[in-house]
Amino acid sequence: MARDTKFLDAFARQIKLSIHTIAPAKVVRFDENERKADIQLLFMTVYKDGTKEAYGLLEDVPVLFHRFKINKGQPFQIKINGVTQTAEIDQELVYTPFLRAGDIVIVGFAERALDNLTNRPFDPEFHRTHDVQDAIVLGVLM
Repeated sequence: MARDTKFLDAFARQIKLSIHTIAPAKVVRFDENERKADIQLLFMTVYKDGTKEAYGLLEDVPVLFHRFKINKGQPFQIKINGVTQTAEIDQELVYTPFLRAGDIVIVGFAERALDNLTNRPFDPEFHRTHDVQDAIVLGVLM
């Protein structure tokens, strides 16, 4: 029975290691205009025989950004050079990411292939699931 358990444990481990969810990565290059980064995953691939290998460079990975409304249309007080003034923001603020080579980021992997992503429901067409090709930089860790 112990032999059967070892087989099932090893089989379950292989399945788990093939499902990508979230991982740390190092930024190699960042294109601020396109909001895309080339990254190197910091986790290694672990094969069935126990050998390990670094993942290849992931190129043109989209980087998450944020859009906020801050008191839109509502006046607020702001101090500039020691002088208090009333200001008002009349538009949305977009916080564009800024990454540097060497930054450690957290990367998520889409449940299905992102190749055909649009603003409507779509058939991913490809059979990839939780694949490193469908990475998205979610934020900076360090």
